[in-house]
Amino acid sequence: MSRYWVLMLCAAMLLVLPSAGAEVQIITSKKTYNYGDHLGISITVSSVTGGDATIHIINEDGTKSSAIPVQIRDAVTTITSPNPFDKEIFKEGKYQIEVEYAGQKGSVGFEIVDAGNTVLPFASNVVVPQWASSAISDYVFLKFLADNGVVNFQGHALKESTKIPSWYKTNGFWWADKKISDSEFVGGLQYLLDRNIIS
Repeated sequence: MSRYWVLMLCAAMLLVLPSAGAEVQIITSKKTYNYGDHLGISITVSSVTGGDATIHIINEDGTKSSAIPVQIRDAVTTITSPNPFDKEIFKEGKYQIEVEYAGQKGSVGFEIVDAGNTVLPFASNVVVPQWASSAISDYVFLKFLADNGVVNFQGHALKESTKIPSWYKTNGFWWADKKISDSEFVGGLQYLLDRNIIS
């Protein structure tokens, strides 16, 4: 076999062999997030290897978050963080998301700013559904919100007998399903407090 044919055969084999790595691209749902927003990212890989990706969030100081594993089963994987950005965990500033998959890395930047939005505290993703399903009382729920500066009783005392109308629990489920924002959920509660509907 001539050298020319050997070179052509080798070139053809390289075209059909799978590459060792998978090119990784990341896109965020926004370039600028406010407190209360949920991070959304889309990870695109050139080939699916069956392994998991590892995500790190890196702040301006270069500090990396713990590794977050993400299953990659399709060429495009879209995920939304279960918890919104919280002032107690994330400072205002610029961040990088770094994704590693099949030996390849990709990264994208985003920014967090404080737009003055009403934001429920970090533990709300547990507390609100518990309250909506009556696992905790109205008093415990309102005390949690008041202790975190989310609602204002404006001179009224919070008592163990305090009652929120049961129909408002639907809003708790809507909030847990991300159908309404923190501002809408808290605004409704504050309205009920201001009008003495919560007694």
